[in-house]
Amino acid sequence: MKTKKTTIVSASLKILLVLPVIAAVIFAFSSCNQNKNSKATFNEIAPPPPPPPPAAPLSDSVYTVVDELAQFQDGDQGLMKYIAENTVYPDEAKKKNITGKVIVKFVVEKDGSVSRVEIIKGVNSLLDAEAVRVVNSLPKFEKPAKQGGIPVSVQYMLPITFSLK
Repeated sequence: MKTKKTTIVSASLKILLVLPVIAAVIFAFSSCNQNKNSKATFNEIAPPPPPPPPAAPLSDSVYTVVDELAQFQDGDQGLMKYIAENTVYPDEAKKKNITGKVIVKFVVEKDGSVSRVEIIKGVNSLLDAEAVRVVNSLPKFEKPAKQGGIPVSVQYMLPITFSLK
């Protein structure tokens, strides 16, 4: 029995020794939270940083979607008429009975001129070359494309159909 009393007494002493340590840890954590709260209050009072300035359009940017499209003389009908009147079907392609649709991509620049002509989907080198030639020969568009009221370069894709009737 004597050993049991000693064990109970030693357990009680251990609990009494641990209680001040627990109280010290709780006090330390509560003081850390007060410091964090005071910093958060300081951050809430500070004004937010100013917004960044709006990005100016890059001079070399080519848009695919714009507010106002570039306008050819007499609109899209005028563009198709020009292509139809100025396309020369290559003789060799006629002899070989080559037909098909060539898709050409080009850029209408800020000044209305046409540049960066390339074939997206070709049929034959003869027809592809003629499509590039006729698109390169396009006169300046009357009005350039506009984004936010500012003239910009815009990309176009145009199908040119070669058919023998």
